[in-house]
Amino acid sequence: MKILQSNYIIGACFISLVTLICGTEVIAGTNNKGERSLLLAKAKDDVVIYKKDIIISSDELKEESKDDAEEFKQIEIPVSRKAESLNIRLETLSLDIVDKYIKEDKKYEARNALSDIFLSKKYPEKQNEIKGLLDKLNEALVFSSAPSPDAAIYTVQPGDVLVNIAKQFGTNYELIMRINRKSNTRINVGERLKILTGKTRVLVSKKDFTLTLLLNDHYVKQYRIGVGKDNKTPEDIFGVKNKIKEPTWFSPQGGVYPYGHEENILGTRWIGFKDKPDLYGFGIHGTTQPESIGTASSNGCVRMINNDVEELYDFITLDTEIIIQG
Repeated sequence: MKILQSNYIIGACFISLVTLICGTEVIAGTNNKGERSLLLAKAKDDVVIYKKDIIISSDELKEESKDDAEEFKQIEIPVSRKAESLNIRLETLSLDIVDKYIKEDKKYEARNALSDIFLSKKYPEKQNEIKGLLDKLNEALVFSSAPSPDAAIYTVQPGDVLVNIAKQFGTNYELIMRINRKSNTRINVGERLKILTGKTRVLVSKKDFTLTLLLNDHYVKQYRIGVGKDNKTPEDIFGVKNKIKEPTWFSPQGGVYPYGHEENILGTRWIGFKDKPDLYGFGIHGTTQPESIGTASSNGCVRMINNDVEELYDFITLDTEIIIQG
């Protein structure tokens, strides 16, 4: 009954949103002159570069191998799940189609279409309304234990340990706990766990002071951030070097301050970037100075509210890409 009620609210919100945006066909990747604004760049990582600070990979998601299916027979993959190309022609999407998806209770299809519209920034003046609807859809698709095409349902077997289950799926046990509302790592034989599957990617916009989390190249959530003063936050694509809870801060001035020390400004989590020539020591972390969020005041790292970075931390794996633009 709660889901049906949520659908009603989402549908009502979307009808209002369609009215606000006039119901015209959305042609993402074009500007007001009719020119294409979707740039394809064949670089060392083969990326698709969107204007207005969005970069995403053009590789398609790989289907699970038959061997994996044999090894984990207890996994139930939703029939409606499809591997979607990131070269999707956004011009075929319209707000009417999204409205139709919502009325038909196709949350997954509606979320994916709205995600493409949001990331293309076709209606910059309506980004907040679109983001609000995306967040409502993802409350059911991502941030709940309800089955969804973004996830597999795993049945706990004798001898299973949550950490090992997470490793099998290339995810974090903390994320499994978060999605399934578990307060500890204890699991029971026969228990069914929702496990999000696929690749995560992070998009950082310095000028907008935003960090956008993607799963399988679709919007999951967007957070407000702080960045480096004097343009110290580098614009590049980074891999993840390490993840640390309650980190010690090694100050550029030479001080070493453990977690909890009044001089330690890193907050509750640290997500370190892999070093590059002349670019080392950068990362994403929490903060003891929440008033600095939305400003350029750090030594170059990306700052987040502690609750936000703790949530992001659970999604991030060592193969997550961190993409930073001006």
